[in-house]
Amino acid sequence: MPSKARIRRSLPAVLAALALAASGAVVVEVARPAEAQAAGVRPAFQLPFPCGESWRLSTYRGHDDYDVDMFANSGTTAGRSILAADAGTVSYAGWDSGAGWYVKLNHGEGWESLYLHMESPPVVSTGQSVQQGQLLGKVGSTGKSSAPHLHHEQRRDGAKVETYFNGLRSEITTDGFPSGEPLSPPVNAVSSNCGDTSVYGVLADGRLTYSLVESGSGRFLKVVTSSATLGFTPKAMATLNFNTILLTSTEGDLYRVDVITNNTSLVFNAPVKILSGGWTHTHLSYDGAGNLYGLTSAGVLRRHDVTATKPSGSQIVNWVTIDSGFTLKTLTTTGPDWILGTVSDGRLMSYKINGVGSWVSGELKSSTWQTMTHLLSPGAGTFFGRTSDGALHRYGDRNPYDNNGSDLYGQGKVTDSGWTQVLLSAQPYSF
Repeated sequence: MPSKARIRRSLPAVLAALALAASGAVVVEVARPAEAQAAGVRPAFQLPFPCGESWRLSTYRGHDDYDVDMFANSGTTAGRSILAADAGTVSYAGWDSGAGWYVKLNHGEGWESLYLHMESPPVVSTGQSVQQGQLLGKVGSTGKSSAPHLHHEQRRDGAKVETYFNGLRSEITTDGFPSGEPLSPPVNAVSSNCGDTSVYGVLADGRLTYSLVESGSGRFLKVVTSSATLGFTPKAMATLNFNTILLTSTEGDLYRVDVITNNTSLVFNAPVKILSGGWTHTHLSYDGAGNLYGLTSAGVLRRHDVTATKPSGSQIVNWVTIDSGFTLKTLTTTGPDWILGTVSDGRLMSYKINGVGSWVSGELKSSTWQTMTHLLSPGAGTFFGRTSDGALHRYGDRNPYDNNGSDLYGQGKVTDSGWTQVLLSAQPYSF
């Protein structure tokens, strides 16, 4: 099997791409590499389930070190879709008396992943190429299994290794056997098997940018810059979907921007003013589930329902004030009715919004986050922070919906500099 593409772009090439975009170049693209630079690089494995699903990862005594059993945290486990954790070739799809119906994927460079106990024959065939996130089969309990679950393994050069998802350790490493060995406790994880991250931005001169960051690895892939400007001074920004952006102006109006293309050039229709006056928000963010959040300079958090993919003013409805006293200097949404922000004293705060006057907060980190000028998140446990030096940092939160920062990890920088936009917003995953 040909090795999966894994060359890292050199830092100078990436920075040059961003600098060209900021200076007026229409398009700068960093192509996905064709072959590995160094053998054995861990694939960008994601949890093998649809975007945003929450699963419990566990093992049991005598199971085998590094084997992981997965159970859905809500609803029934049986019949759930099993997706490829990363791209590869099906080295086997069929039956085994112990594994039941199962699939083994070859990811190249000695890496494999296994998916056991499917409820019925896999929907892929031996020798077939698959993409990350492609359906392999459904969760079941065939073979030597006592209940519906997915048994998952990751192997390097034929040996089992600790599983990683979205760049984070699963921490399932010991099975309590032989006697005296600890048993790894179960952990909860949310799937980021969602595709690449799209980021829109606004430069100081009013031009728009579109950047693409690879899922799992955090590699910078491309940036394109518009030649046209917005024609007004923007104050806050939220991305609704792949080709629709909402922006407030310094005059308090709300505009919709419809993107025509962001492939090899960035072209958009003239902005449409959909609401006049009253939009005094300093921050906007859309949660991918119909809720648009806005924060004012006075710390008032508001929520609006968006009822269309390209809304008119009459399709942004049910305006409510959640509460006041939100002293956040940055704001992003991380999932349906979840927001994340930084405070000037350096804390990173997460909030679950239940309704008017009803919310629960959690301090994820107690310090050092005051350096972030922007936060942006597509959801499902992935978010980015832009610092004043123009670097874009990437973070992974294994369970982003627990208001607990113990499972939040830095995952390096997308680039060291070059992010000069005055506004940034990630396209949210659909939930």
